Amino acid sequence: MAELSVIKKLQSAAMRPDELEEIYRLHRDEYRVLLHLVQHPKFPQVLALGVISKLFAADLLRVIKNVKTNPYVRKKAELEFSQRCKRLALGEKLALMRTAPQAVLLNSGEESHPRLLRAILQNPKCSEEVVMRFIHRSGDRGTFYQALDESEWHRSPVVAAAIAHDPEAPIKILLKIIPHLGLAGLQEMFRAESTHQAVRDRIKIFLQERHGE
Repeated sequence: MAELSVIKKLQSAAMRPDELEEIYRLHRDEYRVLLHLVQHPKFPQVLALGVISKLFAADLLRVIKNVKTNPYVRKKAELEFSQRCKRLALGEKLALMRTAPQAVLLNSGEESHPRLLRAILQNPKCSEEVVMRFIHRSGDRGTFYQALDESEWHRSPVVAAAIAHDPEAPIKILLKIIPHLGLAGLQEMFRAESTHQAVRDRIKIFLQERHGE
């Protein structure tokens, strides 16, 4: 059976596991067939694991994004991508992270390259949960906050509240989040002993302007 015909046949969700296994046996050396096989919801998991290890990083993302794929297989693809990503060149990682799904971004909390952090924060699938993982991660967060400063994430009340509680947050970022914190958050930050005087002064001015004083 020609490759295109096989791929077209694999579009049917009605195929049985034994039929899929037979296609695998006959076409196990054809990359495109394997890529479509592994995304079929009924493709046997034990065979899918062997296919995942052979896929290119960009195609692993396709598997992860495909909601029709077996959830177990998608999770294994996430783990494979996470391990593979560590060995990729920066340029390739940048291209992948710009389109990576949220599940992959949630596993990227240890990334530290400025360009890579910017790509993650600017990814349309980036969420508050992803940003919060960076804020709460251990170690130096200076590079992350530089990337955050170039994004609009400081406008999120949830993110702003987390930044306000981070003793490593730079003054520049703390000043930016003031308009996006609630009154209780502003009062708490104002009273904290660790808050820089410049931040206190800006909070005072902001509240005075908001109340027309």
